[in-house]
Amino acid sequence: MLWGALSSFFILGGLAVAKTGLGKNPVRMLLLVNVGFWTVTCLFPLRSSVILLAVGMAVYMLLIPYAEASEQTILQRVVPYHRQGRVFGFAQSVEMAASPLTAFLIGPITQLIFIPFMTTGAGADQIGGWFGTGPDRGIALVFVLLGVIGLIVTILALASRPYRQLSDAYTGTSVPAEQVNEAVDV
Repeated sequence: MLWGALSSFFILGGLAVAKTGLGKNPVRMLLLVNVGFWTVTCLFPLRSSVILLAVGMAVYMLLIPYAEASEQTILQRVVPYHRQGRVFGFAQSVEMAASPLTAFLIGPITQLIFIPFMTTGAGADQIGGWFGTGPDRGIALVFVLLGVIGLIVTILALASRPYRQLSDAYTGTSVPAEQVNEAVDV
């Protein structure tokens, strides 16, 4: 019942995108939405609480339509028309490959390092008093750490030169077409 109710936030997010749009710069919107995603990833596992999980999922579901709309808008506007098929296909392939790849990487790391660390290891002694102990808290620690890393990378991306170039390419200011094509060429 909870997941069914939370899925309605996805529809509400889609309606919000339709009403408010993406603003002048969808590139910036995409990165700001990622800041929101990573913040949720950092915060919801801090306590073992279904309420925190539900609030985190609600925020996530509201933001997904903004991320998807931003991504498609950027690709359709910046990528030359004759290359869009290849770029969209490559982007879809990378997106589909990411899920099993990360599961194969993070599953064993969590099982072999973080769960023991928070069950009987030093983590249980050092942060277990306020974070909690046990296998579930080992998994939660992975979420928190990856959320912090993702947040740092996204904030660095907001300050990066490629972000400015892509932003300028989208808004049509001061970037020669050759640089834009090099940035998005596959």
